[in-house]
Amino acid sequence: MKKNSIFLYVLMIMLSATIVTAQTGNVFTINAGYMNPKNIKGGMFFGFMFGTAIDEAVDIGIGADIFHKSYSERTNVANEEKEGLTTNTYETEVEYARTMVPLTLAVNVKIPTSAYYGYFIRGSLNYELLFSKEKNYELDKSQTHRYGGFGWQAAAGLFYHVGSRSTLIADVCYNSCEVGRNVDSSTKGLPTTERVDLSGFGYRLGVSLDLK
Repeated sequence: MKKNSIFLYVLMIMLSATIVTAQTGNVFTINAGYMNPKNIKGGMFFGFMFGTAIDEAVDIGIGADIFHKSYSERTNVANEEKEGLTTNTYETEVEYARTMVPLTLAVNVKIPTSAYYGYFIRGSLNYELLFSKEKNYELDKSQTHRYGGFGWQAAAGLFYHVGSRSTLIADVCYNSCEVGRNVDSSTKGLPTTERVDLSGFGYRLGVSLDLK
């Protein structure tokens, strides 16, 4: 109950910030990249951010990323070669589907070196959700778990103005977050929490649009 209350509180803050951003309507950024979390396999993510400019160098915004990775545990059970064609037969024991959704409140600082390009640094506070779905074919069992937790992210990169209202961005980022979920009880009847470390490096490419 406590974790759900915190999550709803964060959503209310972010919704309020979205309304303010929509009214001032300065910046909209879309991006795609690759993230390599510590406790799950790496994969691609897509994201967006709404922001408002504080001045020429600083803007603040909120956004979200969607990371999804599906993979399976397989065993090679047979190899056969016939008429010059080699075939491999695999058995799938478990299939996994992981979806990570970081919700971010970020501050972006630009350091221009010319009229067209420059550097930037970004820092953000995150509330991250992880949805884990597993299908065990050996046990004929499926289960889905939801994890949540607070974290932060730091990034540094380059920007290049390609038009009067559009800017290309590229950065390297580090995401620091550990999410968890409460388990009813352990075998000894004690309160138990499962933790998943989502920390790791990544990179992204995107375009930022000036909505003024």
